[in-house]
Amino acid sequence: MQPQIYSLASYAVMLAVFTAFAVIVLQKLTKVDLSDMLCESPPAGAMPGMPPVPGKASISRFQLLLFTFLIGGLFVVLSLEAGTFVEIPNGVLGLLGISGGSFLISKGLPK
Repeated sequence: MQPQIYSLASYAVMLAVFTAFAVIVLQKLTKVDLSDMLCESPPAGAMPGMPPVPGKASISRFQLLLFTFLIGGLFVVLSLEAGTFVEIPNGVLGLLGISGGSFLISKGLPK
């Protein structure tokens, strides 16, 4: 009978630790400013006294974000339906790589 009590107690402690960790992470995430996540950084050297110019929308950043969440979401859904991890086709991984590569190339090109 004693080992069962110890296992339940250890389960409760682990659950409490993971719950506390999740609460801390979620609390920190609410303070992250995501307003400029899809925009390029504003140009440097703005005129003094003028309001800051917002950055332009970045299509490569949006594409990378969209493809990553789409492929990741589909992977999670298909894995949950199958009950095991599914294999991601090489073509899908190639498209994700092209999307990431276009984002990196757009960062490396001079303005």
